[in-house]
Parts: sequence; C-alpha cells; structure tokens
Amino acid sequence: MSSPISDLTYRGYQGGLAPDKSRWQVIFRQALRMALKKRAYWILMVLSGAHYLIFIAVSYFIDSFAGNMGGEQLKEQFFNRIIWRDQFLQGFQLGHFLLMSIALLVGAGAIANDNRSKALLVYLSKPCSKRDYLIGKWMGMFVPIAMALAIPATIFYFYGAMNYREFGFLTDDPWLYPKVIGAIGLASAFQSSVILGISSLFDQGRLAGAAYAGAYVLTGIFAGIAQTIAANQKLPESVMPWVDRLHYLSLYGGIEGIYKTVLQTDGSFSFRDRGESFLVPRPELWLLAVVVILPVTGLLWAAWRKVRAVEVVG
Repeated sequence: MSSPISDLTYRGYQGGLAPDKSRWQVIFRQALRMALKKRAYWILMVLSGAHYLIFIAVSYFIDSFAGNMGGEQLKEQFFNRIIWRDQFLQGFQLGHFLLMSIALLVGAGAIANDNRSKALLVYLSKPCSKRDYLIGKWMGMFVPIAMALAIPATIFYFYGAMNYREFGFLTDDPWLYPKVIGAIGLASAFQSSVILGISSLFDQGRLAGAAYAGAYVLTGIFAGIAQTIAANQKLPESVMPWVDRLHYLSLYGGIEGIYKTVLQTDGSFSFRDRGESFLVPRPELWLLAVVVILPVTGLLWAAWRKVRAVEVVG
C-alpha cells in the first residue's frame, strides 16, 4: 500500500558554490592524477635524469681515487673544466628523448581521446567554458612535464650545493637555481602548448602521439641535415652564423635554445674535450622568439578552433 510523501517542502542546495575561476582546476586535477598514477611516468623520470647520476658516480670515483691513491691532479683537472650551469643543459640534452616520451604519455590523448569519446559534449554542456577546458588540459600537461624536469635537476642541485661548494658550485652563479627553474618552466610550457595543439587535431591519442613524435624527430633530422650540408660548403665567414641558426629550426632545438638563453651558456663537454667548434652558440632572442612563438601561437589557435561541443540537429 502506497502512502503520500509527508514532506513536500522544497529544499534548496545549502553547500558552497565554487567560483568561475576554479572550474579549470577540476579538469587539471583529474589530468594530474591520471599522469601520476602511471608507473611509466616515474620510470621515465628516473631514466631521464641519467646524466646527473652519471656525473655523481664519476665525480665520486675521482674523489675516492684522489683520496686513496694520490690522484689529486686528476681531481683538480676534472673539476677545473666543469661549468656547473652546463650540467643542467647536458641533463636535458642527454635525456630529451625520454622527456619527449613523458610528454607523449601525459599529453598525446588529452584532447584526442575526448574527441573520440565525444566527451566534449559533456564538458561543455556543464558550466565549463572552452577556456576552462583548455586551461585545465594545458595545466594537466605542464605540471607533470615540469615535474619530470625539475625533480632530478633539484636533487642534483642540492647534492652539488652540499658536495661541490669547494669547486665553485654556489659561487660561480648564485642565481643558478632560479635560472634552472625558469628554463624548465619555459621549456615545459613550450612542449605543453605544442602537444595540446596537436592533440586537438586528432580523435585518437595514438595518432596524436605519432604526429608529435614525428614532428619532434623529423624537424630535428631536417635541421641537422641542413646544418651539415651548409657547414660542408665553402661559405663566407659572414654566412656561417646562419648555419648555426639552422640547428634551432626544430622542436628539440627550440627547447635547447630556451635552456641556453636562460642559463646564458653555449654548452661545454664535461667528460671529453671535442673543442668549441662542435658547440652551437645560443640563439639570438629574435630567432628564439620566432622558433618558439610561431608554433605555439598556431597550435593553440588550432586547439581553440577545434574544441567545441558537437551540435545534434533533430
């Protein structure tokens, strides 16, 4: 037997309402949790810091050799050739393919998989604007990528501050750590913007990942071949600086240019002496701006145009 509902009063929602500015944070937190749950992310992070581990191992061996077997001259020669800011540049250079893999892992399917599952219809039908969605997705890529770069570099910095003070680790450049974090932030923002735009162009994460990896590798190969061909020609000295600039016409070159510009270095070789002719000078600011801003602007504009709810006409 049915009975009438005794309480017919309307009860409004009494909880708090999140402000408009925090809507993107829900998307960001979801993307961040998904990235940090992946075991491959942490494995790639450790492997990408191989340069720091190698440097610590070599310096520890040389220090032990100097203490036990009278190798003070070898120790002095080794540390005299070390430029500390270059260790952070070399850390990126050695691990850049693994860092590219991290970018693919956390970002390739960010929008592409939503396109495939028609999730944009759900996101944008709620009080969530296109801007909220894109900011949340971008932050969901930026933070994991920046963490993968910053954690190994930070560990190495504090290790160096405790163990290499007598070799000028802290005195050579007192602003070294802020510069490292600045370079990491800009490099991560560049990668996040590029992969966000590429992901928006596809409806499968695998295709977006293949497109980003192809662009990363092929632009690097193109820049390397063009630079090699130009360098082997008998060109006037006034033209040679343009040959070096070809190195930065790639995604990898753009990120490396950010590191070199922020750290104010052209690079060096820690464990072998190949001469300055093998080093590519850091790019001018105008060239770096062109290499970085043009692809970022174009791909973010593409993402803005592509992200929209599908209208169903009945």
